[in-house]
Amino acid sequence: MKPDLSRRRMLHNFTALTELAAEISSTHNFEEVTRASLHTLLGALAIPRGAIARYTAKPRQLKIVAAKGLAGAVGQRIALDREEVELLTRRVTPLAIQGESDGLADFAERNRELLKRLRVHISVPMIARGEFIGLIFLSEKFTREEYSEEDIEFVGAISRSIAIAFYNHRLLVSLKRKAEENRRLYGEMRQIYRDTVRAFGAAIDLKDTYTSGHSDRVARYAEAIAKEMGITGQELDHIGVAGYLHDIGKITVDRAIINNPRPLTEKEFGELNRHVTTGFEILSNIRHPWDEIAYMTKCHHEKVDGTGYPQGLRGNEIPLGAKIVTLADSFDAMMTDRPYRSRLTLEQTLSDFRLQTGKQFDEDVVAAFCRLLLREIKGATRDRVFIPMIGLKFDRVAIAATLDSMIAELAGTSPQYRSAAS
Repeated sequence: MKPDLSRRRMLHNFTALTELAAEISSTHNFEEVTRASLHTLLGALAIPRGAIARYTAKPRQLKIVAAKGLAGAVGQRIALDREEVELLTRRVTPLAIQGESDGLADFAERNRELLKRLRVHISVPMIARGEFIGLIFLSEKFTREEYSEEDIEFVGAISRSIAIAFYNHRLLVSLKRKAEENRRLYGEMRQIYRDTVRAFGAAIDLKDTYTSGHSDRVARYAEAIAKEMGITGQELDHIGVAGYLHDIGKITVDRAIINNPRPLTEKEFGELNRHVTTGFEILSNIRHPWDEIAYMTKCHHEKVDGTGYPQGLRGNEIPLGAKIVTLADSFDAMMTDRPYRSRLTLEQTLSDFRLQTGKQFDEDVVAAFCRLLLREIKGATRDRVFIPMIGLKFDRVAIAATLDSMIAELAGTSPQYRSAAS
């Protein structure tokens, strides 16, 4: 071969390899990358027909995944036995289909009709990380010339690149499957976790004949308010759990005190109020992130003006999650019958919220609650968090006007509410 021609061919082949490397490294569809790789190889050596077959171990076979100049070839399968796979894995030179004499002669003879239809002249194994990945089938060249040593080296370089691409793709698919399986398992574990927490909440409510479902509702209200305030992810989960378990300390309180219809004595109040510290002691023995949840439950009777218990915390000293649970807990308490009183009307509940904003309740939490409830009343959302508890016996126009007024006041148009912590 003349030196100039040889240099031009070398440059052409180098360019083809460079383009192939860029194609394989791209984020294109893998089937398109496989076809492009085959076309690059065939075009570089002026080969009219060819195919790429990918190997799978179960079942042990080759499947043609890309072809050019061979109608109906894609999808064809070729069975292999264990010895043939081992021989192909160790093979360092192309297979001359018509001239094999070792253990691969049986492979050539057994698939003679298919290989004839594929116009196979030589076949090149694709090996990556010591594993057999597949075969590249090539027909005779347009010129009918035999493949030169340079051609074989070029085909070998491309086969290694394609093999690495196949190997990486297979690894990526495997990782995706494992990731999907892990996500499924995580979802199942998370559901079991939430079901367990709900069961604990239901067990707590059994002590109080008036508050069946209380913990479940508080959790749903708290999560809805937290979402409205832009809280997401693990913090949102923690607030929901705190809602379920905010009264867990009541399991140590005498049932007679919890269900007492008369005013409690000072001693009885003291025992009942200890449920927040008892709950904290129970939950804080569980490792992170339960320490955060435990502290939220401990603080759900704190007030932003500092008059709550057990620590008399003020303003931002109280965790936001606890402030949210405080309002959710209070809303459910007001809207349900208790041993010492009947449920309040929605009008009375909103009046109390208005009065206690900046004292018992945090302004931002009240504002989020009002926005949520207003959307439900106006039918601006499909979510029904509060309406099932409220029912339908209220003046929608009047309540909507009250909520609009409260939202405007809390937005700063009225100086009526100033947090005692500010």
